[in-house]
Amino acid sequence: MATQKFAGGGKSKVFLTDVKGLIVMNRGTSLTQAEAKTLVGWKGLIAPATSAAIAATYIDLARGFEPKTTAPEFTTANTGYKEKTKDFAPEFTGYGFMSYEDYVTWFSADCGEFDFVPILANGDFLCSLQKSTGKVVGFEGRMFLTFDLPKPGGDGKQKAHAFDIMFDDVEQYKNHVLIKTTFGRRELEECVPVGINLEVMTSYENTGGTVVIKATHRVSGDAYSGFPLSTQWKVVKTSKDPAGAATTIVATSASIGVYTLTFLNGAAKMTGDFEIQAETISTNVTYLSNVLNIPVV
Repeated sequence: MATQKFAGGGKSKVFLTDVKGLIVMNRGTSLTQAEAKTLVGWKGLIAPATSAAIAATYIDLARGFEPKTTAPEFTTANTGYKEKTKDFAPEFTGYGFMSYEDYVTWFSADCGEFDFVPILANGDFLCSLQKSTGKVVGFEGRMFLTFDLPKPGGDGKQKAHAFDIMFDDVEQYKNHVLIKTTFGRRELEECVPVGINLEVMTSYENTGGTVVIKATHRVSGDAYSGFPLSTQWKVVKTSKDPAGAATTIVATSASIGVYTLTFLNGAAKMTGDFEIQAETISTNVTYLSNVLNIPVV
């Protein structure tokens, strides 16, 4: 336990600004303190030069943030002496400023373990520092989501997209630091790639290896024409075909978001189900699709 040292008092009694956002990072992700103060540093995790390198994203909590931390445990002896016997790590519920369709993309994160960095309204953030390196890391914790029907209205509707976050380690939070950044919270939000929905229009044809895909802007349904190259289509996982890749593409109908792709396993057709994702890159990932399963029958 740290030894208390008296250190004077500050002349300003202003509160910190509200928590308005949350960076969610893969466990063990870190930045130097210099990188963490800049937008470029965070962009390297949220929108790097390839989707395979994405290690973090940002959730806008403008619809609400509610601390839920359990009060410390106090125990009273039979002599009447009371003492604190346990502290509890912070936990909170944040309500995402997003569409239901965006929220659904988070369903697979339910019960997941991540590192979390709360972002204040002015763009500053709370974080932890690695003891061995001094690098910036998030607070270790878990995420839980609510699977529910649409809310009828009022305050309930505004709180529809709930993220329950529970930190794991109270000692880690006790040693937190406040990082003053050179960017605003809105700038961080704008780093997140624009979401594109993919859907199968015509099933995988296992003689020629073609499948017809439709790409639309998430929620709006507007066609997305920015995937005309086979290199933009990634096979992210296969059930049987380690060499699976997009080899050619017919993009004559890209203006309405329709693409005919050929996926092969080397020179041969794909023999088992595989998953794909599409990305548009202009230095950084700017548009990113969901991961779509292609069944092979």
